[in-house]
Amino acid sequence: MAHFTGPRAVASATYQLRAKYIVIASGSRPMLPPIPGLDQTDFYSNETIFADPEKPDHLLIIGGGPIGVEMAQAHARLGCDVTLVEAFRIMGRDDPALVDILKQNLVKAGITLIEGVGVTGLSQKIKAGRRTITASLANGKQLTASHLLMAVGRKPALDGLQLAAAKIRHDAKGIVTDRRLRTSNRHVYAIGDVAGRQQFTHIAGYHAGIVIRNILFKIPAKLDDSAVPWVTYCDPELAHVGLGLRDAEARFGADQVICLETPLSGNDRAIAERRSEGMVKVIAHKKGRVLGASILAPAAGEMILAWSHAIATKAKIGSMASLIAPYPTYGDSSKRAAGSFFTAKLFSPATRRLVRFLLKF
Repeated sequence: MAHFTGPRAVASATYQLRAKYIVIASGSRPMLPPIPGLDQTDFYSNETIFADPEKPDHLLIIGGGPIGVEMAQAHARLGCDVTLVEAFRIMGRDDPALVDILKQNLVKAGITLIEGVGVTGLSQKIKAGRRTITASLANGKQLTASHLLMAVGRKPALDGLQLAAAKIRHDAKGIVTDRRLRTSNRHVYAIGDVAGRQQFTHIAGYHAGIVIRNILFKIPAKLDDSAVPWVTYCDPELAHVGLGLRDAEARFGADQVICLETPLSGNDRAIAERRSEGMVKVIAHKKGRVLGASILAPAAGEMILAWSHAIATKAKIGSMASLIAPYPTYGDSSKRAAGSFFTAKLFSPATRRLVRFLLKF
């Protein structure tokens, strides 16, 4: 692995290099919590689980974030027994109402969900070539499984970089950068997971664009984190961008924020495909500015782009409500959610009086 030997110098086992600018893009590694017995237990990470050609009889997943949920549903559909344990609440970053709907789908798929209980110990026994993994829980109960997936998150890959040699600051989140992604060494930039921000592949690509503009074209481009979307590729997909309801209320005040909800049960495409269990949820300022959106739908990852654009361009909710949506599509639910912003005004007594007056002419 390459490492720093000076402020502008990098070396590997076979090569040395000096450069005017250096970009660190070392990514991240699976995070492993200090659970007693984990070091003596065989386990998968999201990097290794795909390499095993054998189907697990019973997969125990520790961690209820996107990786844990995606792998739980995928293995359940492959015919595995799956138990998912989360010390807090699964999908804790996403809208609670949409997560509740998703949880119902996971349970219907046969997945055992255990929330609010941590794992306090792990052990493993192998008898006649069969592995049995035992997990002790904080509530005193025990679980057994044939295979274990650790999915509690990822941490920046900093080991071996020798950042001190280049005078580069870092903390538990990753390498410390400014909005232009420069480190404390102004000739070194950091992008992607190692930069201590959102850990998404599309963010690494966005960071690369920022750095290219700064280094090659001398444009002082800066990060804008206000419209970063993320998608959990379960079924239905769960997507989000911008502010959630609580964050919006904390920033602007509860009386300044409006929550707009449109269930897929009113969407003809969803009804026709028997996929009407989802919802579009939009957070808007009472003056009409779009602040955030969450979507649970089969095509949520595709649908969220429109809301990302609305937030990035500081668009008003009316711009979405006035679009002509092709019929029948899931995207029509986004238009309906936007249109509901005006429902109260359209049917208000003042509007009715105005209409009655105009009909006289």
